Amino acid sequence: MMIKNGIVLRGGAAEKWCNFWNVSGMSLWPFILVSGRRWSARLVRHEMIHIRQQQEMLVVPFYIWYVLEYLIRLPFYGSNAYMNISFEREAYQHDDSDYSDYLERRKPYSWFKYLWLSSLDY
Repeated sequence: MMIKNGIVLRGGAAEKWCNFWNVSGMSLWPFILVSGRRWSARLVRHEMIHIRQQQEMLVVPFYIWYVLEYLIRLPFYGSNAYMNISFEREAYQHDDSDYSDYLERRKPYSWFKYLWLSSLDY
């Protein structure tokens, strides 16, 4: 897989890392770590969107923004704060197979518009 979309790792250390964080997959630029048991094309597309987000924010600021946005949304959304992070909103909206070409037509900083939308708006 091309570096612009990430390098997918399954099993071994990737499996242990996903199990530790209790997630199906995660993006740690330039790697996409996927639990072998929960692997799907949709999950990989979701994580590829995060790789693009990380690249356009020069990686480290992405993680800082992600955590800050989660903390800001936590009092408003409670246990749904994660699903309302702008990065996650974009990725979940476009990880469907109907959007398989999304990464090719995606404009930089597309996640930005999701900052202002309620989770019910899309």
